[in-house]
Amino acid sequence: MRINNPPKKKRHRGLLAAAVILALIAALFLDSRFRLVTTEYTLSCSGLPQSFDGYRVVQLSDLHMAQFGKDNARLLRLTAEQTPDIIVMTGDFLDDRTPGLDQTDRLKPFLEKLTKIAPCYFVSGNHEWASGELDKLASLMRELGITYLRNGCTLLKRGNDSLVLEGVEDPNGPRDMVKPDELAGAAAQKYPGKFRILLAHRNDMLKKYPDLPVNLVLCGHSHGGVVRLPFLGGVFGTEHDLFPKYDAGLFNEGTYDMIVSRGLGWEAPMYRFLNNPELVTVVLKKN
Repeated sequence: MRINNPPKKKRHRGLLAAAVILALIAALFLDSRFRLVTTEYTLSCSGLPQSFDGYRVVQLSDLHMAQFGKDNARLLRLTAEQTPDIIVMTGDFLDDRTPGLDQTDRLKPFLEKLTKIAPCYFVSGNHEWASGELDKLASLMRELGITYLRNGCTLLKRGNDSLVLEGVEDPNGPRDMVKPDELAGAAAQKYPGKFRILLAHRNDMLKKYPDLPVNLVLCGHSHGGVVRLPFLGGVFGTEHDLFPKYDAGLFNEGTYDMIVSRGLGWEAPMYRFLNNPELVTVVLKKN
């Protein structure tokens, strides 16, 4: 019996095509991991004080100790280019999968430079609690003048006006902590009639607390669904569900708007694909 082998030219073309496909996939993985992108949301806000018309908020989330250049130079440059009035950090800057590496010390040069761009505000994520370095990170933030909103709130002032910035701790901490609805309710009573922004790490606020007395929630945690598919969005949810609803973007089905950042870093082994690290800019406009 004679076995006819495929012509060498066809075999070579097949190998070449396979090599090109593999190279393209590898390039997409690298692009999805390291190329920073910005997403800007312009929100028309009823109740926003006149002085805050055009106010720019840059949100950084879920860094997970990723590096975009030495001391995150590329991330710092992109943040500065957004000309923020404030910078908010919505958790998981540390990573509990890399213990014993003095993560807080490694973050210090980046955080020092970040505070030179605009006033900075922080809330914890689940990885800060799990890393064992949250107290050390909180101490560094006090040293650098970063406001850590530990189930608390502060007034942001501009001209003769002010709005309320609130921050809720991640539930990965102690069970007896203040819950988001308790914090928001107390802030609403303390500052009645004020425009209120809530910082949180988890992206389940609309699901668990659809009636919070706030105007805007900024959160992360979802990593954009890790893998994103055209027209379908994020694939993997934080509760091990597929194609989660609140994976990334702007949602306004409740009494408030919620923006979910796709985040910056990654949590091994769940590497990003077709899902670039994202810096979010929110521009508040008076309605």
